[in-house]
Amino acid sequence: MKRLEYALLIMAFSAALIIPATAQTEEFKSLEFGFSAEYPREMDIDLLPQDVTSGVEDPVVEFTSFGVMTILVGASEKKGLSLERFSSRAESDYEASCENFEVMRSAVGDVNGVGSLEKEYLLEDESTAVLMRDVFLNGDDLIYHISCRAEQSSYRRADLLYFNSFIDSFKVFPIEEAVSGDWIQTAKPIWSSPALADLDGDGEFEIVVGSNEGKLYVFNRDGSTVPGFPTTAEEPIRSSPAVADLDGDGKLDVVVGSDDDMLYAWNSLGGHLPGFPRLTSNDVGSSPAIGDLDGDGSPEIVVGSDDRGIYAFNGDGSPVCGFPLITSNSVLSSPAVADLDRDGTSEIVAGSAKMGTEIMAILLGLSTGQVYAADGRGYPLPRFPIDLPSPSLSDLSGSYIGYSSPILADLDGDGRLEIVIGAEDGLYALNLEGEDHGRFPRKTAGSLADSLMAAGDVDGDGKIELVAGATDGRLYLWTSDGSDYPGFPIQTGGYVKNVAMGDIDGDGQQEILGGSRDNRVHAWNLDGTEVSGFPKVALGDFDTTPAIGDLEGDGVLEMVAGSDDGRIYIWEISESFGDHRWPMIGQNLRHSGAVPG
Repeated sequence: MKRLEYALLIMAFSAALIIPATAQTEEFKSLEFGFSAEYPREMDIDLLPQDVTSGVEDPVVEFTSFGVMTILVGASEKKGLSLERFSSRAESDYEASCENFEVMRSAVGDVNGVGSLEKEYLLEDESTAVLMRDVFLNGDDLIYHISCRAEQSSYRRADLLYFNSFIDSFKVFPIEEAVSGDWIQTAKPIWSSPALADLDGDGEFEIVVGSNEGKLYVFNRDGSTVPGFPTTAEEPIRSSPAVADLDGDGKLDVVVGSDDDMLYAWNSLGGHLPGFPRLTSNDVGSSPAIGDLDGDGSPEIVVGSDDRGIYAFNGDGSPVCGFPLITSNSVLSSPAVADLDRDGTSEIVAGSAKMGTEIMAILLGLSTGQVYAADGRGYPLPRFPIDLPSPSLSDLSGSYIGYSSPILADLDGDGRLEIVIGAEDGLYALNLEGEDHGRFPRKTAGSLADSLMAAGDVDGDGKIELVAGATDGRLYLWTSDGSDYPGFPIQTGGYVKNVAMGDIDGDGQQEILGGSRDNRVHAWNLDGTEVSGFPKVALGDFDTTPAIGDLEGDGVLEMVAGSDDGRIYIWEISESFGDHRWPMIGQNLRHSGAVPG
């Protein structure tokens, strides 16, 4: 493995007051990030793996404080080569007690008034897959913690200018906040987005969600489990469950993937459906989509796997003829299923990656994105797969596609659906000829490679808008032709990776909801302001898409989201609400990924 050298981002903050960050160039942006004394928490930053840079300047971490503040800066290596994200808590003995990390080096200094700490952070261990940077502030017996993380597979630019397009400095300040809502505690982080469905036929929605302990939970509103659940897989369930009647018995079933290489399907009583689970040859972190691929009126299940395959199964577990469709790389992206050309049969769309074709990409081993579209027999549509721009000497970012999943929407009103997908360098919209639609692609400063987007008519003008959160902390909203929606993008205060939308206050407009890496779920109005009563605060970050619905049918709208702290949070939002254009991951229980219309 090549040597990885990591650049550390500059941070400036205080545990006692608002502190302006000192950016190193005028091009650097600033991100406000809040702490509270009661709930110190971590900030995740995906750092830059580098294999061509001989070194970086010692980063300067500047602090301003009333009185003496102890600063601890540490670099820790995750043991082993697993690239799974990890959760941690801010503790004074964190470096000594954490069994999952080996401390590489650290530094300690005191700041009284204004001071700085310089430290070179270059990792020399060639076998390291994950690096974590920790900054602790210890003032008045309170520990404040920022954790900066790098995953080898996440970002592949090889130039220091990467940080000009990322979050380059911080204003971090204490705020008054408290954890709100109800919650259900599980044992491991929740990276599976919840579905709200009436599995037991009692007229109320249950919460269906997977967890990193390998369990598929079905909870009632009061936190009790539905009989027969949880069910168990052998490895974590990062995939988000889709729900439909798969066997034609009139009752809903649940299908979800697991890191044990399996696709599971359970009935409403928690029993395995005949023919399941189905084995692939690698992790199934992709979320399944359900649709009628052959026009026979029965649903088929489509899902991606890390083994490069796009799989399709019938409701009885048998493979659909023509599948799996083999791609160039892991299929982390969750497929979308809809009738693209309005010919009466559904097509499948998914994103993947391939080795870049430019000489610089080949030399550095950089990947770019591919968009696959196939019919219900597994045959690629004409002109597909589409190769997105490769990393090059002038632009090392390329168009890598990770977990970002396609949205299918009629953006131009011609009756056919365009394909919208996020990539490392921005948002792409393609027609069925593989051509760019409107003003797309729209380049973004932060990556959309792992962003799960939403789409719908947000303002009632009859046209579709597109919303996505990027790694630079910005929330983007585009019109159907690719123009910026007035007032957007906005700076959010964290990486809002997964978004939904719905009219949660009854004003006739769609609000944008998103879980964030700042341990909050946010909701924004179309003028960019936060909806009254938001954000909702938790103890952990949110890597899941919130789901909204009236769980008990009592006229009260609830919002449900899973967090890194192992909790499923439930908030009562409003008694006055309208329709919801994108109320959950994948738009609907089947995860079709298509805008209705």
